[in-house]
Amino acid sequence: MSENAYYKEIMALHGLDEFKEVIDQWQRLSDNVEKFHAKPRLVVPNLLWAADNGIDRENLLMLLTSFMYTSGNLLEFYGNVRCLECFVDYVPADKECHEIEKIGEKIRDAAGFRSEYHGLLSVDVSEWTGHFEDAHFIDIMKYLATMDDDICYIFQLPNYNQQAVQQLTQLLVLFFRIQLINMKLPDSAELCNYICKEINEYGLNLAKDAEEMIIASVNRLREDKYFAGYDMLDRLASDIVYSVYTSTPPYDGIVTKSMISAFAPDGIYVSELIENNAKVFTAQFNY
Repeated sequence: MSENAYYKEIMALHGLDEFKEVIDQWQRLSDNVEKFHAKPRLVVPNLLWAADNGIDRENLLMLLTSFMYTSGNLLEFYGNVRCLECFVDYVPADKECHEIEKIGEKIRDAAGFRSEYHGLLSVDVSEWTGHFEDAHFIDIMKYLATMDDDICYIFQLPNYNQQAVQQLTQLLVLFFRIQLINMKLPDSAELCNYICKEINEYGLNLAKDAEEMIIASVNRLREDKYFAGYDMLDRLASDIVYSVYTSTPPYDGIVTKSMISAFAPDGIYVSELIENNAKVFTAQFNY
């Protein structure tokens, strides 16, 4: 297997087994294309990312783009940028739809003086949930399909909903070669175990009552639509450690519930963390 730093970085991610399986397949594809001098521009399938709250899709998109570009033979890149992102607004059937023009303008800007764009295009279609069979949406998919040989599409459906995933998949396969990737976070007990390991690395151990409280706090955090996944858990673990180590000694290495009561699910810390994360998210991803 040829050396690809982004392959290694992706394989080191927590969870995301289906995503890593696809990347592993594409690495083998890249190796074999090079080994057997296969026909250039062997088209990889487009992807549908069905993601839980808390999946860092922006980082995954960056890693995927870098992996494909570094591979050199999975996709032709041509234009001012390697990856585009667009959010497709829902338009009712009785309203005039200008989403095709909006997408086309983005692609033309990305192409620049080259007049063509080859690369990745991430398409968030979450607003169309429940309306995937609408004429407007079908027209948009027909338009995107005309560029399928030049662009690898990453259809995004955040806030995982099994029924919506099935409906969208059934529609997309009419126009594209599609590979579904389910991106689900582990349950709260496993996420709490992740936090415990993070805290253990600082020489601390959570008592049973403290673990139970942290599980409840993780449940509270992941209920929020702007839950930031492992990044938020890393921050929670760091703040717990800071709070413990700046408390009044003596301390015997066991963290009890009473020592970290500020991190309870109904406490100020969790509420402020949710509020602040929403502000960051909406500012960063305001399409």
